[in-house]
Amino acid sequence: MAALPNQNSFDSNGNRHIPKHGIRIALHLSLLAACAFWFFAFISDKQWHERNPGPGAGSGPAMPLWISILSVAVPFVLYLLSVLLLSARSEELIAAGAGIAAVISLFGFMLSVMASLGIVFLSFSPSPYFVPMEISLLALFVGSAWTIVSAFRIGKVTWGAFLLAAGGTFISLAICVHEAMSH
Repeated sequence: MAALPNQNSFDSNGNRHIPKHGIRIALHLSLLAACAFWFFAFISDKQWHERNPGPGAGSGPAMPLWISILSVAVPFVLYLLSVLLLSARSEELIAAGAGIAAVISLFGFMLSVMASLGIVFLSFSPSPYFVPMEISLLALFVGSAWTIVSAFRIGKVTWGAFLLAAGGTFISLAICVHEAMSH
């Protein structure tokens, strides 16, 4: 005889209980690590420019302000949307929030690997913030990997909503990255 599903695993609306604490902690850790990396990179770059003034001190043409705002605002809005959807009661909305979190974390994962390798192998002068930047990138790497694993565990509840949200998030972040790289 087949075993009946555990009645305690469903809430009053008939939805399955989905543990979401792990993905939330990982999302917050990733956001904190990304902000720490940005802060240390900003300070390091500012100090380098103060020590090396002149017209050749720039690393290239200045990025327009709207691109800078876009490259911060889009991932942050997607992060907030993901956290909001993960707080919902509906299985579909939770899976959609997990899909958004998975793609944000995939981009964070790639950023942490590429930035870490770039700092180690492509920096031509020692950075005074090398260690804090690498620690924040390691925390971003761990938080992103943790979020991706948690998101796929949540996403298997409703693959349709998960993949739809992940696809939309991927397209919006790809457009954001393309615009930032083309200017």
